[in-house]
Amino acid sequence: MAKITQDEFKVLSEYIYKLTGIDLDESKDYLVETRLNPLLISYGLQSFSELYYKAKSDKTGELEKRIIDGISTNETLFFRDSVPFDQLKYRIIPELLDEKSKESPGSRINLDIWSAACSSGQEVYSIAISLLEVLDNIDKYEISILGTDISQEALANASYGKYNKLEIERGMPQSYLQKYFHKSGDGWRINDRIRSMVKFEKLNLMDSHYGLGNFDIIFCRNLAIYFSHTDKRKLFQKLSRVLKPQGYLIVGGSESLSGIAPQFESRHYLRGIYYQLKPEQSRSVDRQVGERRQEAKPEPKHWNRDPAGTGQASGKLAPEVLNNKAPGGNSAKKTATEHSSSIGESANQQEDSGHKRQKATEPAISSSYKERSAKSGKSGKQGLLSNIQQQSRQDESSRVTKKDKPQSQSSLLERLSKNKQGKK
Repeated sequence: MAKITQDEFKVLSEYIYKLTGIDLDESKDYLVETRLNPLLISYGLQSFSELYYKAKSDKTGELEKRIIDGISTNETLFFRDSVPFDQLKYRIIPELLDEKSKESPGSRINLDIWSAACSSGQEVYSIAISLLEVLDNIDKYEISILGTDISQEALANASYGKYNKLEIERGMPQSYLQKYFHKSGDGWRINDRIRSMVKFEKLNLMDSHYGLGNFDIIFCRNLAIYFSHTDKRKLFQKLSRVLKPQGYLIVGGSESLSGIAPQFESRHYLRGIYYQLKPEQSRSVDRQVGERRQEAKPEPKHWNRDPAGTGQASGKLAPEVLNNKAPGGNSAKKTATEHSSSIGESANQQEDSGHKRQKATEPAISSSYKERSAKSGKSGKQGLLSNIQQQSRQDESSRVTKKDKPQSQSSLLERLSKNKQGKK
C-alpha cells in the first residue's frame, strides 16, 4: 500500500475540501491513505501525487467522482439513534398537522421533508416508514421526501433500495421488514409504496444555492461534524432559508447549534433536541413570502409523486398517537414542565474560530479536503413557503475605494476654487 507524504496530504486535503467541504486536519492522513489507495491500484498509479494530477486532468470528471465516493463517510443504518424518529411520530407530525389544518381547513395537507446527506437511503426510508406508521391514511396527504448526497454511488444504491442481510439487521425491526420490504435475491428491497414517496438527487451542501424548494422538516444529522466552524455557520444559515416558518430541523445526537446558528432555538422532547427558527426569524421569513405572494411559483423541484386518492385531508393520526402514547408513557402534547432553550449568541458577538487552512501549492506536491416559532399573525398560504431567495450582497458600487478618494477630493477642490473666482 502506497504511503502518503506530508506534502501530498496537504494538497489532497485542500482538493477534497474544495470538492466536498470536508475539513481534514493532519490527524486524518491515515483516512485519505486507506480510502484512496484502491484508486491508485485501479488506475495503476504509484503515488498520491499522480492521483491528484490525474484527477485534475481528467476532463470526464469520473476520477473526481470516485475520490468523492471514496472519501465520503457512508456509515448509516435504519432508524439510527431512534430518538429523532420517535420525535417525528409523537411530536413533530402531530404539531405540523394541527397547524396546517388550522391554516387551510379541509384542504389536502402537504408534507415536504428533506434528508440532507442521506447516504445509501436508510434514513429516507426510515422517515417514510415512520409516516406510514403514524398517519391513518397516507393517501389523504401529499408527501414528498427528498434525499440528497454528494456521492453518486451512494445515491444509486439508495434509489435502487436493495439491502443485504447485514444492512437490514442494523436497525430494521422484523415487523417493518415483513410489512415494507420484499425478498430480492440474497437481500431485501423496499416496496413500491415506499419508493413512490421519495426522490434522490445529487447535491453538494457547500453550493451557494440549493434550488430545492422549502421544507417542513429537515434532517441534517452527523454531517456538520466534518465541517470547519466557519462552514458550519454557513451551512445552517442556508438551511434556515429553506425551512418553512414553523418547520423543524433535526441534527445528530452529539451535535449542537450553540454558538453556530443563532437564528435557531432548541426544543426538548424524548431525551433529545430538535430546532426551530426563532420567532423573529420566522416572522422575517413570513414577510419575505408575503412580498412574493403575487408571483407565480413553480412546484418545488423535488416534487415527484402523484398522490393516490382524492379524499380531503382529515388530520387523523394512528390510534397510538391520538392516545398520546409516546415511548416511555410521555404525552405527545406539550406539558408545562417542558422547556425550550434559546441557543447561541449573536453572530456579531462570536469570534470566528473557523479553520484557517494554509494554502498548499502544486509545486510542493510535484517535488516529492416547538414549541413552534411564535405566530406572526399571518394565516393561510403564507405558512406554506415557496422559494426564498438568498439575501443579495451589498451593491459593490456603493463602496468607495481608496483609489476613488483622491479623485473625489480633487474634484471638490476644483469646485471650491471656481466658486471663489466667481465671487471675485
